Amino acid sequence: MKTEISTNLAFLDCMNSCRFEKFFYVMRKLIIGLLFGATISCTPSKEKQVNEINTAIEDVNKTLAANQPDSAAIRKAETSVIKFLEDFPQDTLAPKYLFDLGLTYQKQGRYDKALGMFDKCYREYPDSKQASTSLFLQGFLYANVLSNLDKAKEKYQLYLDKYSRVNAKMTEDVQLELQNLGKSADELLREIQQKADTTQKQS
Repeated sequence: MKTEISTNLAFLDCMNSCRFEKFFYVMRKLIIGLLFGATISCTPSKEKQVNEINTAIEDVNKTLAANQPDSAAIRKAETSVIKFLEDFPQDTLAPKYLFDLGLTYQKQGRYDKALGMFDKCYREYPDSKQASTSLFLQGFLYANVLSNLDKAKEKYQLYLDKYSRVNAKMTEDVQLELQNLGKSADELLREIQQKADTTQKQS
């Protein structure tokens, strides 16, 4: 009888132990599942952000092309790009969106902001496809819009030092810009005319 009771007690202990183990196993799985779900729900959807940015920039360009800038669309493009850069700073699309935002600023005549975006693109993503053009556009804006010839020369020379082999046509444009820095339209026209006259005499 005692043996039977001992056996039953041992069986009950085993059952209780199994129940506790199962309970803790289920709870652990539940907690892990909840934490994982919370992580997923808090992780931004890259695809969604990409679609939002592409749409926002397209909307801005349409309004600018129609000469009817929409401040709400511009703000949406800005915030969308900034959010993407915060969430995915190492993504290959990051320099593209910086560059695109710089172009929209340039089209709006917000040259300080455009220069800031182009400079950030070049400095933070020097190996990207947009880096060389970003540097060129900085030089172009300083030379032809802001009349800051020293900064223009600095940016153009930096382009030649870093990216002269990337794009032959752009490199030729940079060299031409450097040759003509500070010259007025009349001076350039006289030089062209002199070259034409010289060529005609030699022929």
